Amino acid sequence: MQHFNTILLVSGLLSLFACRKAPETVPLPTELCIVTSHHLNPVRGATVYIKFFSDTFPGYDKPPSFFDASFLTGGPKGGGCYASIPEGKHWLVAHGVDSIYHFEPHPLYGSLPFTIDLATQPKVDTVLYMSE
Repeated sequence: MQHFNTILLVSGLLSLFACRKAPETVPLPTELCIVTSHHLNPVRGATVYIKFFSDTFPGYDKPPSFFDASFLTGGPKGGGCYASIPEGKHWLVAHGVDSIYHFEPHPLYGSLPFTIDLATQPKVDTVLYMSE
């Protein structure tokens, strides 16, 4: 009888914990903030893609689905941020348009490797220079 009570207790505890939904993500105290720039002018509306855990430049020809995250730059300085980045080595790849040439926009590209380390570098704040 005692064995049966133990089985009931364990199955009850398992069903209790099985009903709780596991969190989708755990927010990290990490952040990447960049300003996209071309000839000292801000590049607003640039799409910045992030490839997590990569030592190798991913290239400019990959589709958006290849990357793990993305965000747009904006505001008067062409800045943008992305929070809760995992620890490790990552790459940024940005695509934008040169806003100086209104009649014939020129595509701009930029890339930058960066590292997030919770102990020494949890936040990165930098400029991403873009060119034709």
